[in-house]
Amino acid sequence: MGGGAVTLVTRKPSMAAAPIEALAASPKPDIAASAQGRVEGRGEAVPVEASIDGVLKRVLVTEGQRIAAGDVIAEVACDELEGQIRALEASFESATQSRLRTMRGSREEERRVAEQQVSAADAVMAQARRHLERMQVLVAKDDVPRVAGEEAARDFATAEANRRAAAERLKLAMAGPLPEEQARADADVRAAEERLISAKARKDKCVVRSPISGSVIRAYLKAGEAVSTVMPRPIVDVADLSIREIRVEVDERDIALIHRGQKARIRVEDYNQVLSGTVTWTALVMGRKTARSTDPAEKSDRDIMEAVVSFDKNAPHLAIGLRVTVEFLP
Repeated sequence: MGGGAVTLVTRKPSMAAAPIEALAASPKPDIAASAQGRVEGRGEAVPVEASIDGVLKRVLVTEGQRIAAGDVIAEVACDELEGQIRALEASFESATQSRLRTMRGSREEERRVAEQQVSAADAVMAQARRHLERMQVLVAKDDVPRVAGEEAARDFATAEANRRAAAERLKLAMAGPLPEEQARADADVRAAEERLISAKARKDKCVVRSPISGSVIRAYLKAGEAVSTVMPRPIVDVADLSIREIRVEVDERDIALIHRGQKARIRVEDYNQVLSGTVTWTALVMGRKTARSTDPAEKSDRDIMEAVVSFDKNAPHLAIGLRVTVEFLP
């Protein structure tokens, strides 16, 4: 019998199927991205500086002290302004009284004197008129020289002129101030008031007040140290510690993976508990990296986007400025 050789062909598995099966079996990534951040209060800490040059007279707060907005933090020595303010107050009072005097016009005694002068001028003029009338009759009869009549006419004209002058003095005494006098008096009062307000504003700058309610987290200066507006230095840092948040710096490669409302895990070095939080804010502009990890290979030349992660309930109060790692969940 002739037998045919049977060749068995063994089919090799498809090479394209292996990666697909491996990909299907691989677990999904646990986190979408991670970033470094630091713990802060409700918003960033506010450095409080003096707005006037001088030497600190007193610092009235200590680290850890709770303060309200407007509370006095420190005082700058401004003793020389006290004398200036007193002098300017006196100048303002003088300008005010001068304006009142201008607006009131003549004194009451001056008005009465002017009235009496008018009455006296009336009497003199009446007498001069009667004398003139007698002289005119006598001159017409040639009982007196004509020169006597002329003298009587002159005396009457003089008395009449004196009466008109007295009437004008009375009118002046009764009149109010001229518009330009009133305008000048008002301007003097305003100028004195502005100088006083400016000096008081400088004095108010000698008192340094807190812009927000919160706690003093760090004190930098003490009494006797100089403060300057040219080279400013903060006196204290104030932060609202009613809540704790994390300001995270997200690498520019990962910003598409981060969004508000996203859940996150918070890891603290040497802290045996993993905390949880939620992204509550993302910045609208990019910035430069400031938070560094301990990895020497970390890239520091990339831009970052700031985001704020709020702790979930019952989270412990971590120290302000503590460096943490935030893992954003997919």
